Amino acid sequence: MAASFDVDAAAKQLDEFRSRNDLAEILEQYSSLIVKFKRLSSDYEEEREGRERYKQLARGQERKPFVLVLVDGDGYVFQDTFVRDGADGGSKAAKQLITSIRSSLGPKGLDNCDIMVRVYANLVGLSKILSKNGLIGPEKRSLAPFTAGFNRSHGLTDFVDAGELKENADFKLRAMLQLYADNLQCKHIYFAGCHDVGYVADLTPYRGNSDRFTLIRSMSSDFHAEFTRLGFNIEEFPGVFRSSPLAYPEHGKPSLSSTSNKASATSAGYTTSNMALPGNSRSICQFYSSARCKYGDNCRNAHIDSKTKLSRLSPDGSLERDRRPFGLDNDALGWRLPGQKSSAVESKNDSRLLPKSYDIPAGLIAINRHKHRLDAYIVPPTTDAIKQLKARSEKRKLCNKKHIGGYCPNEDDCAYDHDPLPDDLLPALELLSRSIPCPRRGSCRKRDCVFGHVCQKMSCRHRGGSAPCKFPYSMCHEEFTPYDYVPGATLSFIDDTGQEYYEDSVDAAEEMGDEDQGAGVYTC
Repeated sequence: MAASFDVDAAAKQLDEFRSRNDLAEILEQYSSLIVKFKRLSSDYEEEREGRERYKQLARGQERKPFVLVLVDGDGYVFQDTFVRDGADGGSKAAKQLITSIRSSLGPKGLDNCDIMVRVYANLVGLSKILSKNGLIGPEKRSLAPFTAGFNRSHGLTDFVDAGELKENADFKLRAMLQLYADNLQCKHIYFAGCHDVGYVADLTPYRGNSDRFTLIRSMSSDFHAEFTRLGFNIEEFPGVFRSSPLAYPEHGKPSLSSTSNKASATSAGYTTSNMALPGNSRSICQFYSSARCKYGDNCRNAHIDSKTKLSRLSPDGSLERDRRPFGLDNDALGWRLPGQKSSAVESKNDSRLLPKSYDIPAGLIAINRHKHRLDAYIVPPTTDAIKQLKARSEKRKLCNKKHIGGYCPNEDDCAYDHDPLPDDLLPALELLSRSIPCPRRGSCRKRDCVFGHVCQKMSCRHRGGSAPCKFPYSMCHEEFTPYDYVPGATLSFIDDTGQEYYEDSVDAAEEMGDEDQGAGVYTC
């Protein structure tokens, strides 16, 4: 029996069976690996295609980068010289704005970006108020030549008429802001609308993103404090926008009786420093409404109650209604006056209307439309600065020519102090010097004259205050809005009679008496 069973053959069969069984298992594992490979290959292809699409998008975003400049044209008004020049002025305004933006882009590393400018304004309303200021004609859309020149000066600059309906300019500006705020091709946004606090809510979602947003400050309107809390860059572009607010002339028919100087004037934010009662030559006391008039019933100026809503006076002495440009409320027209928080109207001789020093071209002097010379606006100095200046001048009087004009013809043997003066004391010294009326008054064209040509003291007695004033009445009530800039003259020689002769030459010799040379004690 044992002979009939082949053990070796049985073992060989067993080995063959095991081999066939392992092969099936190996084949099954191999098949599973093929399935996994196909799935991973598919995933890889999808990722690779997605990566390629991303690269194409990134290349597209870098191919045409640009920065956006958004301007509320109702609040940010371009320089008078631009506006008066019509189409040529519009072209110059656009080029000046782009030049200023281009200079700002350098430090940000965005030199290669295109600049797209969008200005939105109520063209009819803005034309009318600019006409009232004597800058353009009385036609309904007299600003149109300026906007046409602005638009054709550069391919990406547009001055758009937003229409006369309520909130039109605001609506357009907000829509553009939302469209481009998250656009990756738009590398930076310059926003010029900080006179209107309503824009704060639209900018709040981007708070602190100073790499992407810059706010433009203009001296022609108030810059609301809420914008400073957003954490954006804040820049000024001198020479582009007006350096002082527009004057908003009032007009209207109704008048009131002049039997009493206690008649009510408007409380809608009007300044009363240049008002007078009908039938009465007295000005309105601007200290009465705040209970600060110390003269009481003996005050030489009229005491006007501010509780009744009437209006300011017309040139003929009659009181006018509270009227806005074009005879309608500004809010109903959808545009705001520069710096307007409620319905404030600037006085024509508010010192803030004076041009800023950096806006007056070198070698020129500012004049108003009556050709009366205007001084640069002086920021009121602090009490501490006044005290320091007094202490300094008690030791030795300061040389006004050296510190204010930058040059003294008697440099070597001048009797006055030429030692450097701290920057914070310069406004105090200049205000002191400008508080002395120039003998030539508004007709003075002396380039480096250190005297005053208009009164910047808003509390002076000629305006209804109690502060003493050396200026004549007329120099306290001149129009402070600059109309033009004319060449200044330098003194050439003095003849035997004492007559001074001037010429437009920087190198001309100068001979002046000591009366305008040294500063005394601070008297303002």
